[in-house]
Amino acid sequence: MNNSLSENSALKKIYKQYAGYIQHEEQNTLSEPETIYASAFNDMIAVANYDKDFAAGLLDVSYKTVTRYQKENKKFSPLQSEYVLKTIVLFHKGAKVFGTADSFNRWLDKPAYGLGNLIPRNIITNVTGINFVLDELNRIEHGDLA
Repeated sequence: MNNSLSENSALKKIYKQYAGYIQHEEQNTLSEPETIYASAFNDMIAVANYDKDFAAGLLDVSYKTVTRYQKENKKFSPLQSEYVLKTIVLFHKGAKVFGTADSFNRWLDKPAYGLGNLIPRNIITNVTGINFVLDELNRIEHGDLA
């Protein structure tokens, strides 16, 4: 249990760093595309519990490239940045809606009625899929399950 408490505080610290972006997403306001430093990759894999090679593949680069970007203090492209930020927002929202990150992760692995019985984890491999799952989380949050 102590491990989950330290994990929970680590996630809270990560989410606090992205509070402005999370707030924009929750308010559904339009903002200019941002580019973020490659160091944010570590935050994404921490909140999503992704394998580093799998996560790098989602950004269409190798993990070796990500580590080089990090060493050189480079920024991701706008598309890569958007995916990283949206993933962080998604896992924040999911934990908020389901009460814990563990509960949200269990939901991600089951067919979701509001997503045409697709398994949410299978469709969050791109920004469009993340947006569909965020929309479903908003419906769940507001009790609109029909």
